[in-house]
Amino acid sequence: MLEREIKFRLPPGEDPALIVEAIQSAGFRLEPSRGVSHEDRYLDTEDWALYRAGLALRLRREGSEGSLEAKTIRSRSEETLERTEWVEPAPPGDPPWMELPEGPVAALLAPLGRLRVIERLQVRARVHSDRRLFRWLSDQEVLGSVSFDHVRNSGTSRGDADYREVEIELLDGATDALADVRAAVEHRIGLRSTTQSKLAAALAIAGERLPELDERPYALHEGDRLADVAVKTLGRHFTRMFWSEPGTRLNVDPEHLHDMRVATRRLRTALQVFSMAIPEAVQEDFSRELRWIGRALGRVRDIDVGLDRVQRMSLKAPEHERAALYVFARYLEIRRARRRRRLLRRLDSHRYEAFRDRARSWMEGMPSVWEAVATPERQVDVPGSGGISPSFAPAYMIGPRIVAEWDRRLREACEEAERRPSAANVHALRIAVKHARYAVEYFAVGEGRNAHRRAKQLARLQDTLGDHQDAATLLDHMRRYARTVPKRDRQLTLGARAVMDRLEEDSQIAKSELREVWELGTGADVTAA
Repeated sequence: MLEREIKFRLPPGEDPALIVEAIQSAGFRLEPSRGVSHEDRYLDTEDWALYRAGLALRLRREGSEGSLEAKTIRSRSEETLERTEWVEPAPPGDPPWMELPEGPVAALLAPLGRLRVIERLQVRARVHSDRRLFRWLSDQEVLGSVSFDHVRNSGTSRGDADYREVEIELLDGATDALADVRAAVEHRIGLRSTTQSKLAAALAIAGERLPELDERPYALHEGDRLADVAVKTLGRHFTRMFWSEPGTRLNVDPEHLHDMRVATRRLRTALQVFSMAIPEAVQEDFSRELRWIGRALGRVRDIDVGLDRVQRMSLKAPEHERAALYVFARYLEIRRARRRRRLLRRLDSHRYEAFRDRARSWMEGMPSVWEAVATPERQVDVPGSGGISPSFAPAYMIGPRIVAEWDRRLREACEEAERRPSAANVHALRIAVKHARYAVEYFAVGEGRNAHRRAKQLARLQDTLGDHQDAATLLDHMRRYARTVPKRDRQLTLGARAVMDRLEEDSQIAKSELREVWELGTGADVTAA
């Protein structure tokens, strides 16, 4: 269910009747409905798995009745609060529970089963509300509801723990009605709508904050050794990967899967870039497992990117192409569902769980002794290093040589793509640009402003090449789909062919783009037009 609403926090002493007058001044009517009191307990795990997944879980008690309500945290709109909501009767007893009875919330949380979220739930905030409800009408049509809440936060005796809030919630239709109400309240009273949730407000009053991804332990410094940079870089991206895992499993926002995939890609590149400073056994183990889980993430993400492109193409396509794109999108959604099931099987496997445990143990150890990599066959001649192992040498001494090696590979990939600009070679070029960019970023602290500027240039070029590759990937899907279109459906066949022609054109790489790759591969400072 989609919830659409706006909220206003009333300053102390503000008369709620002024809100009623403002809403009525916009041409609406409010009819008193009823008054209720309820207690909300906001639930999450000790590591905030649900919040990290983009979800708030609330246990609401209203008299003898109770409900378990899940709601997305991120709003679909910047103008109003538009969030998806799932509701089912509250399970018996208090959390944590061993399992949830069948229902929408239980089905939503099922992919988090291996993380034992239900068994680890605890009350993170407790809020009591006395609510006065009104029906919100335009003439005789019921648009939604208006509630005036007196909110009391448990667990604190501070005077500012109580506040008053107005929620205007819209039913189906009349999407501009919320904008009219907001404009009226802002104009007549000067109140601005708020997006702060009751959970965030309760935590703030208690002196707590919603969790944020903490990467401070992995901050790089100019004097770091190569081994230090390697450990911190891997730690940073493992942290990002596991932070995004609950959201990837839950699937309410595709950006979580994107973030987890990017983290795995950066980790795989880091293992190659820092190969001389990472024990071989660790490198081989992590590389193998990251490739295995990264492929499953990539297969789902490719469909997400394709669906987004299909939607954008549909906005400008002629009618016969729109029909083909609509059916094609349903085809992609089915493929995505299948690929997502395979991804979840991997995330639920003992193999992935063991890998995650090894990675976390390795991160917690934060290795500081690297004798395991200081072997003769892995030595390099580092001028001025006194013959020490490269893993113990300052990163600013080793970094330029490492970056130069990835630049060389970039130029080779560029030459091959220029000789034969096939989809495979364009893809290989994009990977080479990505590796060169990450290598530059890993040593940017020691290299200064020029390295940051060059990394941005490589990122921009990577996005451009990625757009060509995404078009080529979508074209492959479109060709498979086109083979399933009945020949007698002439309009759908023509539409599919037109879409394939457009994707074929979008997948081609221009010579000017190859020239820019070459210049960046030589370390040139390419200024964007």
